[in-house]
Amino acid sequence: MSSACSTTVIKGGTVIAFDGSEHRKIEKGVVVICGDRILHVGRTWDGPSDLTIDAEGKLVIPGQISTHAHVGAHETQRALIDGGQRQFLRSGFLHFLPSRRSGELGVASQQDLRASLRYGFSTLLRHGITSVLAFAPGGPDDGETMVEAAGEAGIRLFWAPIVVGGRYWLENDGRVTRELDETHGLQSLQKAVSFIERYSGANDGRLSGIIAIDEFYVSTPHLRQRAKEVARSLGIPFTMHFLEQHREFFETMAATGKTPVQELAAEGVLDDRTVLAHCVYLGSHSLVNYPVVDDIAILGDHGASVSHSPVAFSRRGVMLESFERYRRAGVTVALGTDTFPLDMFAEMRTASTACKAVERNFEAAPAQDVFAASNLEGAKALGRSDIGRISVGAKADLVIVDTKNLTFGINPDPIRALVHLATPQMIETVVVDGRIVVSNKKLVAFDEEELLSSVRSSSERMWQHYSRYHPSGLSLTEQFPTSILEWTE
Repeated sequence: MSSACSTTVIKGGTVIAFDGSEHRKIEKGVVVICGDRILHVGRTWDGPSDLTIDAEGKLVIPGQISTHAHVGAHETQRALIDGGQRQFLRSGFLHFLPSRRSGELGVASQQDLRASLRYGFSTLLRHGITSVLAFAPGGPDDGETMVEAAGEAGIRLFWAPIVVGGRYWLENDGRVTRELDETHGLQSLQKAVSFIERYSGANDGRLSGIIAIDEFYVSTPHLRQRAKEVARSLGIPFTMHFLEQHREFFETMAATGKTPVQELAAEGVLDDRTVLAHCVYLGSHSLVNYPVVDDIAILGDHGASVSHSPVAFSRRGVMLESFERYRRAGVTVALGTDTFPLDMFAEMRTASTACKAVERNFEAAPAQDVFAASNLEGAKALGRSDIGRISVGAKADLVIVDTKNLTFGINPDPIRALVHLATPQMIETVVVDGRIVVSNKKLVAFDEEELLSSVRSSSERMWQHYSRYHPSGLSLTEQFPTSILEWTE
C-alpha cells in the first residue's frame, strides 16, 4: 500500500472484524481503507481521512462471497417456482437448457446477454456480494461481454468459460436425453486456458481464472482428471456441478460400482482447491439411502469444499443433509447463490433453518457458522486469505448494513439478527477493492430502472419464443400456468 494513497474512514458502526482466527465484534469501531486494502481496524483512528463515512447505528461486515452463481436475470427460471414438468423430478434447468434435436433455436437465443449480465452483477452487489464464482459458457464473443460487464459493475469475478463435456437434447417427443462428448470437452478446456492466459488479472486485478467443468454427470473421468491437472498447474480452483440430480448417484453406481464421491477420489480430483457445487445426493441422503459408504467423510478427508445454495433446492423440495454434518466431517461449506434473486441473506437464512429442520435441532447451523460460510469459508474454498474478512492488509471489500429499521429491530446479537432478519434493502454501502460500488442504497455504475427495462424486454422476447422451442408448440403460460388467472369481463 502506498503511503500517498487516499484514505477512507468508516467509523461509528458495529464492525465485524477478523482477529486472525475468527470474527470479532467491535462496537463503535473504525475501519480505514487505503487504496484497495484495509489499513487499520480498531476503536480509534488519529490519522488522515480523505473521505469519512458515518456508520453509527449500522453494521459493517465483510464483503460476501458467492462460490456458485449463474450470473444473469434468470429469465426462464422465474416460471418454475411451485411448478415444472414432473418428469424432470427436482431439476429446474432441464426445462429450458436442452437444445432442440430438430435444430430449432433455444429460448436463450432471444436473450440480451449484456443486459442480463449487467442485471446479474448489479443484483449481486445490491445484495452485498463483492466476490462471485460464476458458471457460464463463453458465449459468442468468448467471454468478452462477461469481462466487460463485471468490469463496469466493479465486482470481483472468478471465472473462465465452462468446460462442456457433453450436452442435453430435447427430442421431438419431449424426452430429454444426455450425450457425452469428451473431445469437445477437451477442446473447451483448452479454450478456458486460453481465456485465463488472456484475461487473468483484468479489471484492475479483480478477475481471477478458474477451471469449471459444467457437470460431473456430463463429463468423463479422463476429462475431469485432465481439467484438474490443468487447474493444479495454474494454481487455481477447480469446480463443477456435482450430485444435483438424483439419477447421478444411481447411474454412477451401476456403471462403476462406486459412489460418485468414491469415483472422484479414485480419479484424484478431490483436494482443498476443489469446489463441488451442490453435492446434495450423497449416499447418506434420505432420498438415496445408501449408508454403506460415508461419502461425507471422504470429502472431509480430502479437504474438499462444497458450495451450498439452499434456496434453489428448497424451492424444488430438497435440502442438504446437512450443513452441520458436512462441517463436522471437515468439509468446507461455503454458500452460493444458484438462483434469482442472487441474495446471500436469503441463502444464509435458508441454510440455517433448513439444517435445523433436517437435524431436528434448533442449535444446528448457528448464525455465526452460517455467516462465516458467506465470507471466510468462501475465501478458503477459493484459496484466498485476503478476502471475506475485515483485517489489516486484506482487500477492501466490505458492506455497510443499515439496521435502523423495524424489521431488524433492537437486537443484542447483530449476527443472529443479520442471518435471520436482515434483507438486502438494508444494504446502504458496498465497497469492492476500495471503490464504492453501492452508495446510499443505489448502484454507482448503472441506473436500476434502465436495467429493469432492458431485462424486461429480453425476458418478454424469450417467453414469446418458448412456443417455438416446445415440441408441441405450447406457450410459456400453457406449459407453466400462472398462479392466478386473468380477470375476464
